[in-house]
Amino acid sequence: MATPVNNPQNAERHGFHNRSVSPARLVTLLLLLIGSVCSASEAVQELREPLFEDATAALTAANRARASLLAPTAYSKGAEAYRRAEKILSDSGSIEALERALEAAEAAFAAAGTQAATAADLFAETVQARDDAVSAEAPTAAAELFRKADVALFDAAVALEKRRQSSAERDAQEARDGFRQAELDAIKANYLNETRKLLETAEDLRAKRYAPESLAAAETALADAERLLTEDRYDTDQARSLAQTAKHEVQHAIYVSEIADLLRRRKTTLEAVLAPWEDSIRRVADQLDLAVYFDNGGEQPLASIQAAIADMQSRQKFLDNQANEREEQLQTLRDQLAEVNRELGDQSAAAARLNTVLAEQQAARQRFAEVENRFKVDEATVLRKGSTVIVRLIGLTFDSGAAALKPEHHRLLDQLQGALEIFPGANVVIEGHTDSFGSDAGNLTLSQERADAVKAYLVESGNVRADRLTALGYGESQPLANNESAEGRRRNRRIDAVIYP
Repeated sequence: MATPVNNPQNAERHGFHNRSVSPARLVTLLLLLIGSVCSASEAVQELREPLFEDATAALTAANRARASLLAPTAYSKGAEAYRRAEKILSDSGSIEALERALEAAEAAFAAAGTQAATAADLFAETVQARDDAVSAEAPTAAAELFRKADVALFDAAVALEKRRQSSAERDAQEARDGFRQAELDAIKANYLNETRKLLETAEDLRAKRYAPESLAAAETALADAERLLTEDRYDTDQARSLAQTAKHEVQHAIYVSEIADLLRRRKTTLEAVLAPWEDSIRRVADQLDLAVYFDNGGEQPLASIQAAIADMQSRQKFLDNQANEREEQLQTLRDQLAEVNRELGDQSAAAARLNTVLAEQQAARQRFAEVENRFKVDEATVLRKGSTVIVRLIGLTFDSGAAALKPEHHRLLDQLQGALEIFPGANVVIEGHTDSFGSDAGNLTLSQERADAVKAYLVESGNVRADRLTALGYGESQPLANNESAEGRRRNRRIDAVIYP
């Protein structure tokens, strides 16, 4: 058994007076000296950090290399030696034993770090699959699959430490497949499980009888979401939207079924069911200062509300354009005032320039009004930002995933062509935009193809020079509305013609 070091006399017995003193021995001697003026536990706490510095640095480096995952055998040896050193220090054990334990820990952690770096290269795809699974919450959402994959990765790492590379690669492949499946199951669980439980509730409430359309829509959307996740787990936008649609549809089916059950058991009346809906519509109408009546149901009140909202939007657009014009005029006056102040000797020249600019602004307003009058409300929205005019072709819609123009698009593009003629010589950027469904790269390509198609039509028609036109695709990066609703996605799928006079 190692001789305990608990008093100064033992220092000579351990060789401090007859051979060179290592850092560990020097620290231990200091520990003994400090022990004479303070408690042993206090001394241990004060000197532990410098005593363990090298071994702790090796441990930190091994952790950074994820050695516990990729070199488990060597890492385990290092951890065991490290714990042994801590116990020796705590028990004031022999210096030789402490040194041996710390040296063993440092060497094992260094070996583990080196081995982990080799494994990280060989198992790169497996490690990435594991990280993706963790990000998808697979350790909890697909716990058993994740655990089995972790065991396979452990076996692969141990096999590599024993230089059995073929076994290591085979186990790593198994682990990679397991992590990918766990990731997919976790993503499906996060998106779909709640809806599956709601479907069970709907079935218990006999939704197939009372709300068959909502129930069928929920089942279809859920199946489509699962299919999309299986095909491409990394493009989750459309799958998430479908999962949300399924959830809302099944919740609606449950709502309808619960009401139907109350009506069947005569616990309520149809009038009582409709009253909250009518009250909600009436409150909205009150905010718009409209009087609505439900003589023939809710269709007419809703039509009145929609018309009032459309009128408000039109007025808001008019006010926004006026505000832009006023800001432009104000900036012009500021600039001209500065110019006048610089040219006090020639006020008439400054005034003439001011009049010229104001006349140009008036002409610009007239051109804007002329462009705006060319389009109906459902064909295009014309906006103005300073001197820039944006023609948003809301009437030009493409088939999903397609960039080909249809014959019905030609009339609208001919109208756009006429609008461009109002600004002779102006540069025009044809911008293509998409919703968020599909991959970022795919949407960028699709938006560019659509912008190219519009540009090609305008050039081929012979009235717009190609050097005036630029086609740019922005993909899904500049949405006008949220992508969670069909209407929002429709608004985001658009072509904007931006005119720079």
